Amino acid sequence: YPIIIQRGALHRANTHFDLQRKVLVVTDSGVPAAYAKAVADRCSEPVVVTLPQGEGSKTIRNFEALCRTMLENGFTRADCVVAVGGGMVGDLAGFAAASFMRGIDFYNIPTTVLSQVDSSIGGKVAIDMDGIKNCVGAFYQPKAVLIDPDVLKTLPARQMANGLAEVAKMAVTFDEDLLALLEAGHPMDRIEEIILAALKIKAAVVAADEKESGLRRVLNFGHTI
Repeated sequence: YPIIIQRGALHRANTHFDLQRKVLVVTDSGVPAAYAKAVADRCSEPVVVTLPQGEGSKTIRNFEALCRTMLENGFTRADCVVAVGGGMVGDLAGFAAASFMRGIDFYNIPTTVLSQVDSSIGGKVAIDMDGIKNCVGAFYQPKAVLIDPDVLKTLPARQMANGLAEVAKMAVTFDEDLLALLEAGHPMDRIEEIILAALKIKAAVVAADEKESGLRRVLNFGHTI
């Protein structure tokens, strides 16, 4: 599926996604409201849901709420879901899209470094239950992913480092040149180049092992630490 990396693309989402239908735009309270509004303004029939930020929102209750919102607004198999946020939003919105009417179109607009380089690609969608992370979910690939590096300007430094640590892990396992780029310092000055290199790694691994029966386990390197 297409992965678009383009500055300002958030404000041109309708040129990359089919938004001329009912669209559930899912975001969270930690994402600037202007981002979801920019997408909603380009939809013919948007419905915006803003969840509390944090992993605590990845619950069966919120999954049910998203599905009920689509039912109450007359969504059909011809409609779609767009996630605007980090990994939590993408996981929850993607799982709702995978399940509603046995699967409707899902688009992902990741707004953190971590979700741009990792969780938005690969089709893992899930919720947490009984204290166990991602124990209920599916493999459900998005129709397209839109990455706008401009949205990263609102991220705190801790979240920048969080995402770049994932890139470092990918570089250690797969790409010596990418590791050297990170070691050179000032990675945010070359963030588009870094995102692209990381996505090439993730896409190649997922293409070879979509459902984590072998090679894809290498992406878990470093999680224990």
